[in-house]
Amino acid sequence: MSVPRWPSRHGSRNERAAVRFHYALVDDILSREEFDRRIDEKIASHGGAIDETAAALLLVDELGRSHLKIQAITSSPSLVSFFGKVVQITDPKDFTRDDGSTGYVSRIELADSTGSISLVLWDEMAAGVQELEIGVAIEVIGRPKKGQRIEVHALAIRETSVEISISEERSRSFSSNADIDARILALSSPRTFSRRDGSEATIQEAIIGDPTGCARFITWDPSLLDGIPEGISVRITGAKRRSSDEGVEYIAQEETRVIPLDEEIGFSFTPSNEVHDKGVYSVRGEIITLHPPRQFTTRRGELSWVRNLFIEGPLRIVIWGDRACDPFLSGETIEVYNAGARLNRYGDVELSVGFGSAIRVVPGETEETEIEGVIFLSPEGMSLFDGKTIFIIEPPDLQIATRYRVFGRVSGRRFIVDQATPLATDPESLLARAAALIDPSLSPSGVRH
Repeated sequence: MSVPRWPSRHGSRNERAAVRFHYALVDDILSREEFDRRIDEKIASHGGAIDETAAALLLVDELGRSHLKIQAITSSPSLVSFFGKVVQITDPKDFTRDDGSTGYVSRIELADSTGSISLVLWDEMAAGVQELEIGVAIEVIGRPKKGQRIEVHALAIRETSVEISISEERSRSFSSNADIDARILALSSPRTFSRRDGSEATIQEAIIGDPTGCARFITWDPSLLDGIPEGISVRITGAKRRSSDEGVEYIAQEETRVIPLDEEIGFSFTPSNEVHDKGVYSVRGEIITLHPPRQFTTRRGELSWVRNLFIEGPLRIVIWGDRACDPFLSGETIEVYNAGARLNRYGDVELSVGFGSAIRVVPGETEETEIEGVIFLSPEGMSLFDGKTIFIIEPPDLQIATRYRVFGRVSGRRFIVDQATPLATDPESLLARAAALIDPSLSPSGVRH
């Protein structure tokens, strides 16, 4: 059975688009020509008092593909069609598939007089939720699947003028806001993207935590987080709370406020040996095995990166995207927040650091110092070699193959550069050092002992 893609909002008001939508429910029974002929007969039999959309609905019902009430939807291999009022919308999220390609997913909660159900949208349709609004009625063709509760994976969807009534109690249950005291564990930079209508929107996300665990906080107004650094405890008021198999989210509303707190909110990590298949976890541990980043091509033809490391436990951490190229060192302690657990192809549990999660190196004790060395690119990242030790430098914005005098703070093998002065290279001294490397019996002056 073929189904159309989600028509645009303007197209959803076009009767012919509606007819195509309903034909998708019966295209394994009738040809399109026969379907159109029967629609004309329906309209004529009602003396022209109904339009093509109403005639198509009547014909679909006669052919045994009638629209269901939400309460009547059960797990089944068959397609279902139904009407529902949008009572909750999850913003589209990108994720990394097992093959490394990028996908998009969003959820809509739909309700009618009999109950509510979650509608799952993938890829192009997931991006289309930006065109929907709370309270509109939509018509759905989808495939029901059973998880913790019945949900429908959408194949086609369109707005409709059908009137749908839901109880006041049910309506309130989807619009309740929440207040939470939490610590800002990780904060992303604001990012701007283009909507389908060409307008731009900016979104910023944070990972917050309290003694019960982690959650994502999402705002379309980044000024809410101005002056709020990582590590600070805050009170978030008036945010909408959502929970799913993928974790908990708090979505900022117009009335939402973020207020710094004087007291520190507690947070604890899950021991790595207590991480099980499925679920969302935050862990802390020392890196015991570290693999280099690996580049691959997604199914969309885009280049991306993946990296594996193990922390004590042992527990495998898989890092996707550009973060896989961040410098990590064996022996360092890392913290991973809000990462999804799964079984890999070998049957081992691993945590996937992708969209909606964060990873950071825990800084150790630092000591101020000044050294001279040459900048080069090592497998760990931009590095400085002083003749004895290789240091990973932060920030990595010095010129490769250049000698510097750097002042800053050393933490293990990391050098946080506060000031860097390039040094002129003496060709004769460089030749003497090269000769000494080739033949240690040569002195720096080039004279054999």
